[in-house]
Amino acid sequence: MSTIDKTKPGLVTGGTGYMASWIIKMLLEEGINVNATVRDPSDIQKVEHLTNLAEESEAQLKLFKADLLDPGAFDEPVQGCELVIHTASPFFISGIKNPQEELIRPAKEGTRNVLQAANRAPMVKRVVLTSSVVAIYGDNIYIKSAPGGIFTEKEWNVTSSAEHRPYAYSKTIAEKEAWAIAKEQDQWDLLTINPGWILGPSLSKRKDSMSIGTMIQFGDGTYKSGVPEY
Repeated sequence: MSTIDKTKPGLVTGGTGYMASWIIKMLLEEGINVNATVRDPSDIQKVEHLTNLAEESEAQLKLFKADLLDPGAFDEPVQGCELVIHTASPFFISGIKNPQEELIRPAKEGTRNVLQAANRAPMVKRVVLTSSVVAIYGDNIYIKSAPGGIFTEKEWNVTSSAEHRPYAYSKTIAEKEAWAIAKEQDQWDLLTINPGWILGPSLSKRKDSMSIGTMIQFGDGTYKSGVPEY
């Protein structure tokens, strides 16, 4: 695959997210223009930190309204991009009432919508998908069944479901969907990243993300009596 042209914009989905915000910051600092999709570009509270980043950079940031479940919503923001970084996916592990609609459907269909948009954009060369370690395994005990006690990219989570660890299941089926779509074309290559848990400073002042909420709980005594359930 050819080297990505840094003079071309890069698309980042889920732009207001904790990790996506850092990705946008790093791209802008590299002088790369960014197209970012968000749920509502007019929501100042959620996008202000992104516009501040753009004001401090010589590179440009364009915000686009896009919904994971809206077919064609990513067609406009992906135009002219060689690089697509897909981070948008629901992330919460408690208070789930309808796993299918809250987690599974948007994760899978959202991935499909973004990658199909990439198929319709002739300049796209690479898609980077933020997956998760939970797409490789479900409960920690299953490391005992991994060859040599080591998980690799050859393993998939086969124990999670809509009823048991639905977030892990949503990440698993989303990554499988991405690889299935990638194999059906030869225009772009796919790179997936499977982190454990990403923690650190936030670029936003919001406290409603799972990542930030977890860090607050580490400090406020929520976990003083033991470890999280999962």
